[in-house]
Amino acid sequence: MYDETCIFCREIAVKENAAFVYRSSNILAFMDNAPIEEGHVLVIPRNHYENIFDIDKEIYMELQLVVKRIAIAVKETLKTDGLNIGQNNGRVANQVVMHYHVHIIPRYYRKKINWERETASVDDLEIVAARIREGIKEVRL
Repeated sequence: MYDETCIFCREIAVKENAAFVYRSSNILAFMDNAPIEEGHVLVIPRNHYENIFDIDKEIYMELQLVVKRIAIAVKETLKTDGLNIGQNNGRVANQVVMHYHVHIIPRYYRKKINWERETASVDDLEIVAARIREGIKEVRL
């Protein structure tokens, strides 16, 4: 299942144009190119599902385990005080890319989120991605 109009299908799943932290046959996780905070990761199914109402149950369950694993790695690797884990469904709920995805956003005490997001360089994203990839190797669920 692929949607040629979907940027995640076209650029991430097919062209692999991202700084990846995790890849499997069903799930991909990569650095958000306009992060809310350094270490902002997106987790998506490789196949196209628009939202939580469309996603296959087995893929959803597998994706959630990957989210947990990456969340632990992000928290430990980046020494966060906490994490926001979020998922939007529909334009009215602020879903911008119509491909099911989960945000993992590091949070720190005494640091406010800058909602004016700027595109990060691929080199900077890859540095953080490498740290998170190493952290994922240590996570046991």
